[in-house]
Amino acid sequence: MQQPEGTNAPAQDGTEDGTRDDARMIRALWAEMARGWAAGDAALFATSFAEDCDFTTVRGDKPHGRAGIAAGHDALFHGPYAGTVLDARVVAVRFLRPDLATVEAESTITAPDGQPLTTTHALAVVERTAEGHWLISAFHNMIPAPRPAQQAPDPKGSTVVEPTAARPKLRHLAIVARDPEKLAEFYSSVFAMELFHRDPDGSCFLSDGYLSLALIKHQLDGETPVGFNHFGFHIEDTAATTEALVAAGTPKPAERFTNRPFAEYRAMDPEGNWFDLSEHGFGGPRPPSDSTGS
Repeated sequence: MQQPEGTNAPAQDGTEDGTRDDARMIRALWAEMARGWAAGDAALFATSFAEDCDFTTVRGDKPHGRAGIAAGHDALFHGPYAGTVLDARVVAVRFLRPDLATVEAESTITAPDGQPLTTTHALAVVERTAEGHWLISAFHNMIPAPRPAQQAPDPKGSTVVEPTAARPKLRHLAIVARDPEKLAEFYSSVFAMELFHRDPDGSCFLSDGYLSLALIKHQLDGETPVGFNHFGFHIEDTAATTEALVAAGTPKPAERFTNRPFAEYRAMDPEGNWFDLSEHGFGGPRPPSDSTGS
């Protein structure tokens, strides 16, 4: 059956449904965010969002509506991301109704010197207002984390299936370095590790697709020695892990107050060795087995 003109005929710009004009207006929301970011204007950045937008950051924080989004980004623009640029890319738009759509988007934050700092993925819900404008009503941001393979062949050729309740997995190592950039180049060139994030202070984060390696910039006035610093576990349930740690006689894990989004809690073992705990993972590219869509 022929579709009525201007309703749900498939567009040629990557959208699954909807009109070209609607798709362009939706994509313009991300362009407006990028303009606000580049100008360091949190109010302009937040205009793409509805007044009561349900927004979730990569750390799981939930600022309240447009005002909370503006306040949170104002702190970023005057703090760790001062002078940075946002490259926001709409990957796909799917129209659920003529006035409702979901959006997949990717964003890369670039430092003033042109170096990429981090890349995030987001899933958003956008709605058309009574006045005909589109606004983001829900936005969930994330940094994709490597996922372990679910199956692996054993030497006899059969398949070993991991248990449903996966045990915590060691996924993160951290080294304090005098020159993180030089060290990152070493691990990239010799071991083909992928640089996926830079902090404004020069700290570098790499991944082999399975384990992440943080090269933390040494502060000349700090007391932290150069060399191995801590490691991290990817866990499924923070509350259950906390209960197990306390039962083992170690201090209750403490929430990490840091601009880095890669771990939520810091804990220690009985001999005082520090380690991180993260439910959402430590960032970086996914293992090759995940890139096939399996």
